[in-house]
Formats: sequence, structure tokens, C-alpha cells
Amino acid sequence: MALAPWAAWVACAAAGTAAAADVAPLTAQELAGQQIFQKAESPSGAQISGRIGQGQAEVSGQAMACGNCHGEDGRGRAEGGIEPPNILWSELTKPYGHLHGHGGGRKHGPFDEAALKRALVQGVDPDGNRLDAAMPRFLMSEKDFQSLLAYLKRLEQVRDPGVGDTTLRVATLLPPAVRGPGGVGDMAALGDSLQQLLSGYFNTLNSTGGIHGRRLELVTQRLPAEPAAARETMKQVLASGVFALVAPYASGMEAELSAQARETQVPVLGPLTLYPEDVLASNPQVFHLLAGVPELAQALGQHGLSSLNLAEQPLVLLHPDSEGGRGVLQLVRDALAKRGLKQVQALAYAPGASDVKALAAQVQAAKAAALMPLGIGLDIPGLARELHSRDHWTRWLVPGPLATRELAALPADYKGSVTLAYPSAPGDLRSESVAALNGLLPARPDNRPPHALQVATYGAAQLLAEGLRRTGRDLSRRKLLAQLEQVQSFETGLMPRLSYNADRRIGAMGAYLVGLDFADKSIKPLGGYVKVE
Repeated sequence: MALAPWAAWVACAAAGTAAAADVAPLTAQELAGQQIFQKAESPSGAQISGRIGQGQAEVSGQAMACGNCHGEDGRGRAEGGIEPPNILWSELTKPYGHLHGHGGGRKHGPFDEAALKRALVQGVDPDGNRLDAAMPRFLMSEKDFQSLLAYLKRLEQVRDPGVGDTTLRVATLLPPAVRGPGGVGDMAALGDSLQQLLSGYFNTLNSTGGIHGRRLELVTQRLPAEPAAARETMKQVLASGVFALVAPYASGMEAELSAQARETQVPVLGPLTLYPEDVLASNPQVFHLLAGVPELAQALGQHGLSSLNLAEQPLVLLHPDSEGGRGVLQLVRDALAKRGLKQVQALAYAPGASDVKALAAQVQAAKAAALMPLGIGLDIPGLARELHSRDHWTRWLVPGPLATRELAALPADYKGSVTLAYPSAPGDLRSESVAALNGLLPARPDNRPPHALQVATYGAAQLLAEGLRRTGRDLSRRKLLAQLEQVQSFETGLMPRLSYNADRRIGAMGAYLVGLDFADKSIKPLGGYVKVE
């Protein structure tokens, strides 16, 4: 895919947004003031501190950021018996001044720049009256004060990218249109269906007035097949002025997406990946729906410990010989060790080119009692058959998304046992939710169930809508993230209920375990939903 036309589209979209809103981008000084207002952090690294209360106890500025009390929009919100005033510049400079409280409340004239500085540093209003004790007295440099002042003068006009009076622009990334010998592969058609699904869902919302008076506009971008170009396209979409990213295809670029989301402050809901990068809120911008391979591996480890007596037996983790594969290995190995699995070993393989005979010899040498694959590109059935031919009995603990149909085709006298872990189960699919999802998809004459990526995309769209409803008309990215952190037991009708908090960014942290019976070629559930703590 040529990037020049895409870059031109981004420039036109950004220009159109600015023209529609008639608001110039924040200057460097105003951006510095925004950081001070929201976080009480000086871009220059200078210290900002405050004193508060009757005893004037010194606290870090970050704990006393302006936006904490006055709101990030500066309009003030009564909370805990304290009523922070509106500090928009147009409000502060009203020529008739202000009356705080009722009757004999504090009264003063309008602020100007010098009066605002005295209020921040000395804690007095324009008429010399002392401010409420809850208002900190700040210590900051003149440069930081001027930056804060510049931002306060622009605050009334500030909106997060993508937020209009009547529209809200969000984006998604569609999987590459992988081409094989027969032309466009299944991923192309799947990507088209995801676009149709999201467009249909948003159109349904818009037909009833949108959310809080805003219609949702969807920007879709197909990723190039070449990894470097895909990462570049992802960066351009995040920087293009969209409010949030919903259900982006992220396979192979999880870390890059996380880093760019942090840098651009774009919320990302439900990235389509087997490897959630932000397990414990290492990046507060990213909200995953379901457990990925690392979490499924932990559920399998719990099962091995509690039901298969693997505490003292060698468990070998098979991981891709790559940076990402080694990262997943470290995460899983540490988690299993904490659970009491004492003989965890590792073997690397070359994805798509592994030598099952050589790998089988290494497994034998390790005297493995159980094997757990952690990545794609491993010929699991081939390795199982090779071990079977060597009469080496071993259990398999396999994250379900890594299993292939060939695994169930092992011979009936296969001496091992296979346990699979899945993030959701058919029992999670409610008929009315499936019907609603199918109504947004192209007709399928064979009546197949929806694809896992379609289910995840629909769930991500539902989560976005729920977060926007909770946030209200006064919308910002920071407020959306705060509301999503409060989501508990959210029902999509398609998967386990989703719950988040400040330290949890995977909505359903758990798995369903099933066993493969090779004698009758059946799948047997092994209990209910296993939570991963």
C-alpha cells in the first residue's frame, strides 16, 4: 500500500476538522500549560509543589493538579463538601466579579493575570481576601506560570481530537488482505465483514440520535501485509485526530500499538490479538476484552498443578525463537513458578520451520511430563506423533487459539492427554446477541457461527458505547478511561462478563478448560470457568 495517498488523506481530515471547529492547534506553550494543569508536571523538569490546609503542609504538585479539583474542563465540580469554582478565563475575568457562597459570602472583583498569580502563590483573591484552605498555594517558576496562564486562556476552546459538537470520530484497523495462490485470502473477506459490522453497529446507534447527541463516525484502514508498513500505517491512524481506536487488528505489533497509544493518548478498546500486552495496566490507554495466550497458559498451569500432579514433574514451555516469544516465555514462566510449578523448562523453535525430530529429541532429553506451546508456527500434531513413535508419553497443555484441527486427528491409541484452554465458550453466546451480531454481517448460507474476531469486534464496539454513555456529554479521553475503569460485570451476550479497574486491563481474566478424548474423538469440559488471579 502506498503511504503517500494515506498521508494526504490524514492531512485533509485534520484540516477539515480544524476548519469545522475553527480552533487552532495548541501552541508549544499551551501544551506545556496543559501538562501543568492536568498533572502539575513541568515540561522543563522544574519542581512544582503546593501547600494546603491550615497548617500549610507541603505536598507534591501532582497530587494538587488544577484538573483534579476544577475538572479537566476547568468548570469545577462540587465534591466532598468542597465547591471548586469555574476557572475558565472568560469566567475569571467577568467585569462584575464574583460572589462565593450565599449572603455574606466572599465577594471580589475580576481577575487579571497579576491577580491570578497572587491567587496561586499567595492564596488571596483580587480584593485581598484569603481563599479557601482547600486551595493549594503553589510554588512554580515564572515560565511554568506563563504556560499555565496561556492554557487557561485557551481551555474553553479545547477538545480532544475527534470530538465535535455533533460527531465523534473513531477508527479501526482491518487485517491485511493476505493473498495466496488463489487470489485474495480469507483475511480480506474477514476484514470486510469487520468493517461492515462496525459500520452497521454505529449506524444503528446513530439512527436513534447517537450517544449524547453525537453521531459516531468510523474511520477504517486496511493494514498492509508487510510488517514495517503496517506499523507505520498504525502510527498514522493514531496521529490522525481520532478520539479512540476500536477493535484494531494488532497481531504482530502489540508492543508498538501500546507504545503509540501511550504517546498519542488515544484509548484503544479490544485490540484483536492473542497476546494482550498490558496485563496489569502497564498502559492505561489499552483495554482488552479476553484472556490471551499468556493468561490461558496460566490457567493451564493451575490445572496442571491442581489436577495433574505436575508440581514436581518437568513442564516444558515451547516458545518461538523471537523477541516476542521470549517475552511471553518469561511472563508465563514467572507466573507458573509463583503458582508452585517447580520444574519449568523452556525450548525454542523456529516458527514455521521447526524440526520435529530434533525438537522431540530435546523433549525426551528434558524428560518432559507435559508440554505447553506458547506461540504460533509450531507443528503440534507432528511433534505429538513423533513423540508417540518414540513411545515418549507426555501431556499437552495447549492454549486453545494455538490448536489446529489436526491435533484432534491424532491416532486413537495416542498415549498422551490433551487439555485446551479457551477464553470463552459456546455457552457464553446468547441467542439474542448472536442474532443481533448476525444481522450486521453478510449472510452465511451454511449457517456457520460468527468468527471469533467478529465476536471480539462486536464486544469492543459494545464496550465503547457503554463507556461513552457513562462518560456523558462532557466528553474527553481521560474521562472515558476513568469510566471504563469502573465497568463491572458488563454483559455483551457473547463472552464472559467484563470487569476492569485501575489495575486491570483484561476484562475477562480466565479460561474454560476442555480435554480431547482420542478414543471417541470428543471434547469433554473440565469444570467451569477458571479465573486467573
